[in-house]
Amino acid sequence: MDPLILMLIVVLGMVLLMNFFGKKQRQRIMEQRETAIVVGNQVRTQSGFYGTIVDIDGDTVTLESPSGDETVWHKHAIAMEQAPPYAVPETTTDEFVEQDPALAEGYEPEFGERLDPDTPRPDEDKPKQS
Repeated sequence: MDPLILMLIVVLGMVLLMNFFGKKQRQRIMEQRETAIVVGNQVRTQSGFYGTIVDIDGDTVTLESPSGDETVWHKHAIAMEQAPPYAVPETTTDEFVEQDPALAEGYEPEFGERLDPDTPRPDEDKPKQS
């Protein structure tokens, strides 16, 4: 057998295999998209909009944004079920409270206690009268 014909058969076989597996992957993605379109799910659209599904009417899906606005999208615009990736604060409230207990909720200072040690007392500002 000619090596050129053998190489042509191998390349044709690879193209057919890639086509077959590509269709399987696209079918799996379409199934995931269809299962994600349920009222109450948080989804991401193809363009990157995050919202919660509040209504489905045929091929249209109404999404509510985190700010409460509602927009209407075609169901094929929904990419996947995904919650918005909100940033995580680097410093928690507990860390601030450890640094300064006066920041804790319900903290009552002792009588005469200054919350900020750098601020002078009210009686220190006034000149003393004799």
